[in-house]
Amino acid sequence: MSRNPEPNDQSAEAAVEERRDPPEIRHADGRGVWQLRGNLAGVEAREQAKEVAILISMILVRMHMITYVGALQSTSADQSHSLKQAIKQLAVQQQWLTAVPSLIVISLMLLAVLLRQRIPRIWLDWAAAVFISLNLIIHFLKINLLLLTPASAANLLIGQILTYLVFFVLGWGWIFWRLDRVGRARGGTVVEIVDAGPETSMFDYYHASLMSIVRRSHSEVIGRSRNGRLLVAIHTFMVLDLIAVALGRFYQLITRVI
Repeated sequence: MSRNPEPNDQSAEAAVEERRDPPEIRHADGRGVWQLRGNLAGVEAREQAKEVAILISMILVRMHMITYVGALQSTSADQSHSLKQAIKQLAVQQQWLTAVPSLIVISLMLLAVLLRQRIPRIWLDWAAAVFISLNLIIHFLKINLLLLTPASAANLLIGQILTYLVFFVLGWGWIFWRLDRVGRARGGTVVEIVDAGPETSMFDYYHASLMSIVRRSHSEVIGRSRNGRLLVAIHTFMVLDLIAVALGRFYQLITRVI
């Protein structure tokens, strides 16, 4: 003999349905209901929104980095003059060629987040990995070319270094988080965040990426697997190189002023 559901059971079920169902948007005249139906639950939607926010931030920083390409000054007597001029011309062309596609990608990702639609992992993983890796390498080489150029205007130099550092922190934070957390039952199997708590969150990876530049007294990330140790070695080399480039250029600026 079936029993009627208790009031508490009914309220619990209603609460679950309320969290599960998407919000409704009614027309002003009350006719019809327009539902924003998504295929993501609340926790998944929030996690995807965090990923999208990081990727959009990196796209915007990447677009802004082109503004400071003038820091690559050179003269006709410079042996690398033709290379620097080619880089500057290519950057100016990319500024217009990549602006529209970048804005389209940003709009599509924001729309997916608002509608709670699942973005295919091939875009959040592989496409993002190619974008981040290529820009980390290409702009890392451009930053090192600064040591071979005459001292440029201070605002151009500082702008180029700072924008790359922001992209560097976000990019490496994403790499550590992606390889250590996504698709794994627990973190700490590829890399270990030294100052993280028992449960490593996405924030811990980005915080460690930032602190590895700000605080060099001890290592913020430790490789646990072979791939993890290789990543940490590459990351450490790039951090030390960036610090050396920044100090070298600031010294050139100071000596020119004096």
